[in-house]
Amino acid sequence: MDAARKLVTVEEFLRFEGEPGRRYQLLGGEIVMMAPAARLHGILASRADFALRSRLRRPCEPQAEAGILLPWTNHSFYVADLAVTCAPPGRELWCPDPVVIVEILSPSTEADDRGIKLRAYRRLPSVQHILLVATDRPAIEHYARAGEHWRLRDLGPGDTVRLAALDLAIPLDELYDGLPLGEDEESVTP
Repeated sequence: MDAARKLVTVEEFLRFEGEPGRRYQLLGGEIVMMAPAARLHGILASRADFALRSRLRRPCEPQAEAGILLPWTNHSFYVADLAVTCAPPGRELWCPDPVVIVEILSPSTEADDRGIKLRAYRRLPSVQHILLVATDRPAIEHYARAGEHWRLRDLGPGDTVRLAALDLAIPLDELYDGLPLGEDEESVTP
């Protein structure tokens, strides 16, 4: 009979160093290494960061690879591609009170991003907007808090992402301009 595996706590995870250059999340008490981001994924994350940063007013700031602390569990700690907080800068190892969370969907993360992570993000009282950004076509699923409920808006070419909680708008076409969507990235020649 196998001995029961010991689950890792958030506190233990935050002390975990792992391999240099690797990213990790804590999912249900297990440390999971994240696959390196594809180039298109990185470009979309950078463009979203720039679009937010250029429109936000301080104290609000975007944070790349933002740690998301879930106060109801001691066995999960997510890493979002991008989050916006209006909390003063500090030395936390997570993004305090995220207002916006952005996940760039990729084949290796899409199931978790749409499943367990989306459900958890919606439970965080500070979160007002969640953006799931597609990498295979110009499309964003925008979840916006509306009182005790969430409203989903599917956005495509020509649409604008409106983040009412931050009083800003980003044209979707600005994020996707010139990207080789639908093409196999490895087959695109430099």
